[in-house]
Amino acid sequence: MGKSVNSALTVFAWGNTARGDDAIGPILAERLRAQDLPGLRVIEDHQLNIEHVFDLEACDAALFIDASIEIDEGYRLQRIGPSSDGNFSTHAISPQALLNVFEQTMKSPAPDSWLLHVAAREFELGTGPGSSARQSIEQAHAFLKNLLTNACADWPALLNRAGDIN
Repeated sequence: MGKSVNSALTVFAWGNTARGDDAIGPILAERLRAQDLPGLRVIEDHQLNIEHVFDLEACDAALFIDASIEIDEGYRLQRIGPSSDGNFSTHAISPQALLNVFEQTMKSPAPDSWLLHVAAREFELGTGPGSSARQSIEQAHAFLKNLLTNACADWPALLNRAGDIN
């Protein structure tokens, strides 16, 4: 992947558009890119990979967006940090494990990071997001649009004020 372009906030969104609610990440990534906000870098992929460690190198803060079965509806913003949770392989990695690999590889602290869980239930092949997921996408997008249009030079402080919210 190479060295990243300097960016105040890097957003990672991943998922599979051919697997129902798993399309949440790519849909929100497309909407964020359309906003064309300065200091915002959006990275969309089929899944989060260990190579994304290089995309963290030049950012001040990171926001990870994924479809989540951990919540029943809407969205939840969670502050996260490095963890050696063991949840990774050479093909997929959790955001917390990626932050841990960043610290081990780069020998420096990982950027301040958050995970935006967006409620998901249906992951059938060949379908689009279900009605519940579409509603959660709209709620999460409204939250992100409001948050990011009030952008400032201090993304970590802005996201901290948003807190652990739903």
